Amino acid sequence: MLMKELANLLNIAIEKIKNTNTVIQVVSHLDADGVSAAAIISSVLYQLKKDFQVTFVKMIKPEIADTINEREPKLTIFTDVGSGYIDVLKKIKSDIIILDHHEVEGTPSDNMIHINPLDFDLELSGAGITYLLAKEALKNNTLAPIAVVGTIGDVSYSADLKIFENPFIEIERGLNLFGRYTRPLYKSLEYSGIPGINSSSKALQFMSEIGIETQKNGDWVTLSDLDNDEKKRLTDAIIREGLKSKSFKADSLFSNNLTLKSFQEELRDPKEFATILNACANMNEPATGLALCLGSEKALKEARGVLRGYRRLIGNYMRWVESNPDSIKKTEKADYLIADDNINENLIGTIVSMLFKPKEKTLFGFANAEDGIKISVRSKSFDVQKVVTEAAKICNGRGGGHEFAAGATIPLEEKDKFIEKCESMIK
Repeated sequence: MLMKELANLLNIAIEKIKNTNTVIQVVSHLDADGVSAAAIISSVLYQLKKDFQVTFVKMIKPEIADTINEREPKLTIFTDVGSGYIDVLKKIKSDIIILDHHEVEGTPSDNMIHINPLDFDLELSGAGITYLLAKEALKNNTLAPIAVVGTIGDVSYSADLKIFENPFIEIERGLNLFGRYTRPLYKSLEYSGIPGINSSSKALQFMSEIGIETQKNGDWVTLSDLDNDEKKRLTDAIIREGLKSKSFKADSLFSNNLTLKSFQEELRDPKEFATILNACANMNEPATGLALCLGSEKALKEARGVLRGYRRLIGNYMRWVESNPDSIKKTEKADYLIADDNINENLIGTIVSMLFKPKEKTLFGFANAEDGIKISVRSKSFDVQKVVTEAAKICNGRGGGHEFAAGATIPLEEKDKFIEKCESMIK
C-alpha cells in the first residue's frame, strides 16, 4: 500500500490531468527507462481520452522552455527527466508534473507537482514512479510489464520488483543467460563467463556432449526452446564444468528470470526488451520503441533492424577503443576515455558501461557533441553525480544522474579544466 503522502501527491497530479481538456505536452528522457515511462503515461492519457504529444530529450536545455511556451499547453508532464533541471523548468508558463527519479536540483515552484521516489526513500526508476501514477489513475496494474522493462533498462537498477506484481509477469528461478528467446544457446553459453565454454566451438561441443541439439528445423536452438528435462541437464552440466575452476561462482549463473506473458517473442524477456528500447533511443528512433511498448507488431520488425545497426556500431566502437589504448588517460583515481569524434555522443554511455569494471577505477567517457562535449561516468567508489554536477557547473555546463552513474555536457574548450576539477574533488 502506498504511503499516504505519496498517494496524495499522485492523486493531485491525476486530478490535474483529468481537469486538463487541451493538448497535454509530454517530455521524456531518451533512454530505455524514458521510453518506457513515456509509453506508460501515453497509455494513461489515451485511456482518460486526453489529447497529447510526446517529445524525447537527451537532457533538458534552457531553450526547452521557449519551445514549450510557443506550443502553449495548459499542462506539461516530464517523465524520467526534470528533477535535476527545476531552475530551467521554472521558465515554463504551463502547469507541470514531474515524474522522475534523478537527483533533485532546485526547489519546485507553485505551478509544479514534483514526484520523485527519492523523497520517499523508494528505489524506483522513471518508469517505476510513472507506473505508480498509472496504477492509481486507472485502478489496475496492467502497465506493470512496461514498468519492469524500464526499471531493468535503467543503469541504476537494483530495485525490488515486488511492487510490479502482476498476473502477466511470471517469475522463475533459472539460468541467468542473456537472450533466452533470440540468441542461439551456444552463443549465450559462449558469453556467459563459464570457464571452459568461452568460444563458439567449445560451446557447440559442450551441447553435443550433453545431448542437447544445437539446431531444430534449421533454426538455432535458444534457451527458451529447451524442455524442463533439457534445462535440468544443461544446468547440472554447467555446474560440473564450472567447478573445474576455482574462480567459478555458481550463484552468479542463476537469477529470478522474468517473463512478460502479454508480449511476443524476444519482448517476453524484459532484459531483451530493454536492450531493444536502448537501441531505439540511442539510434534516435524513440517512436519505434514507444510503439513497441504500446503493442505495435509492425514496430517489432522495425526495432529488430534498429537493433542490428546498433550492435554493428557498438562493435565498431569497441574495436576502436581496443585499437587505440592511448585514448584512455589514466590517473591514480580514474580513467578518462577521450573519444572526441570517434564515438557518437548518443553511444558514449553504452561504451562506458561496457568497459567499466566495478572493482576497478571510476571511468569517464568523453565524446564530441553538437553543443560541446558529452560526458558519461560510471563508478562504485564515490558519488559521481555530485562530482560531475559540481565540475560541470564550474565549467559552464550541466550535469546530473545517480550516485554511481552520471553524465554532463560542457563546452568543448573546458575538457582539461573539467578533468582537473574532477581529479581535485575525487582526491
